[in-house]
Amino acid sequence: MTTAVDLRAGTVDRPRSGVRRWLTDAERAHLSEPQAARLSLARSIGEDSPAAGPVETWLNTIDSNNTRAAYATDVRAFIEWLRERHGITADDAPVNLLAVTMDVVAAYADAMREMTGRYGKPLSATTRARRLSSLSALYKHLAARALVPANPVRELERPKVSHDGKTPARDTSEMGRLIQAAENSPRDLALVLLLYVSAFRVTEVCRARAEHLIREGGRTLLVVPTKGGKSRTEPLDPAVVEVLELAMDGRTTGSLLLSDNGQTLARHHVPPILRRLAKAAGLDNPDAVRPHVMRTSAATAWLESGQPLQRVQHKLKHASSTTTERYHRRSRGVAEDAALSAALVAELPLGDVLAHLRNEHASPAAERTTR
Repeated sequence: MTTAVDLRAGTVDRPRSGVRRWLTDAERAHLSEPQAARLSLARSIGEDSPAAGPVETWLNTIDSNNTRAAYATDVRAFIEWLRERHGITADDAPVNLLAVTMDVVAAYADAMREMTGRYGKPLSATTRARRLSSLSALYKHLAARALVPANPVRELERPKVSHDGKTPARDTSEMGRLIQAAENSPRDLALVLLLYVSAFRVTEVCRARAEHLIREGGRTLLVVPTKGGKSRTEPLDPAVVEVLELAMDGRTTGSLLLSDNGQTLARHHVPPILRRLAKAAGLDNPDAVRPHVMRTSAATAWLESGQPLQRVQHKLKHASSTTTERYHRRSRGVAEDAALSAALVAELPLGDVLAHLRNEHASPAAERTTR
């Protein structure tokens, strides 16, 4: 039986902090995605909560801005569920994350099975497992500092997650149509080429600056900011360089690519650009053509063309070949499945049947044309 836990950090008579829990559109427009995520989390916790300071300290121990934003978003989702489940309103006392038990987290894990996410779809096992991992990272930090007796997530069974990649790849003909759709915009074309031909991550493209371009030994190199404040140097194909120079229009400083209003190209600017190009190219499901699809498509094309796995791993800068192998297994599995089906089709009299069906269905149209 689940033990009742009081998750209110104080009483309803406690003086209110006056801090709104939600960001306005105007505030969000002037914040980066990581900044917005952290501020949203701080407001959800409440500045009067005893967990406010420790959570902020925990986030400051994480080097990557994107990881901090992901953790903050996941913890905020948990807090909003706690508020709803325990009836803690926005005007009530702050949520006390330090009082959370394993029973509470187990109830959250069960509740997530019924939750929906983006586009109204049920939360995937991957999302549910990631949210629990984020909470476990937080409570591991709190337990190490004796702020909670133990990590309430550590012994909890996590959803089983497939190790096969799920991001759908687009074939080279579709990528060609996408490139043709961008032919009137050097910025859009440069973006597509950097994401596909160079296989950069979207955050790497958005962080890159004009000053990071280096001419050396007849090649053009780009110093790419990576995780943890580090960087690496990548050669650019001459075609990519030519398009980039058109997009930069003589600029030698500032962001490598600019947004539609001439400001720094941010991560959230990229999906709408790709979606617009995909629609113009007539691609199926254009909303699904997102930044990581470009990288996945490049990896799949390289592996299907016979490029060695280790070479593709190095190009994608995967720390483990297991990550690259996901693309390999998927592309190889699709080809093998198609071959099995083709073997059966070859043994069936489908040729004659299809010819008959074509004639039958073409005849009425032909008759109408001749009348």
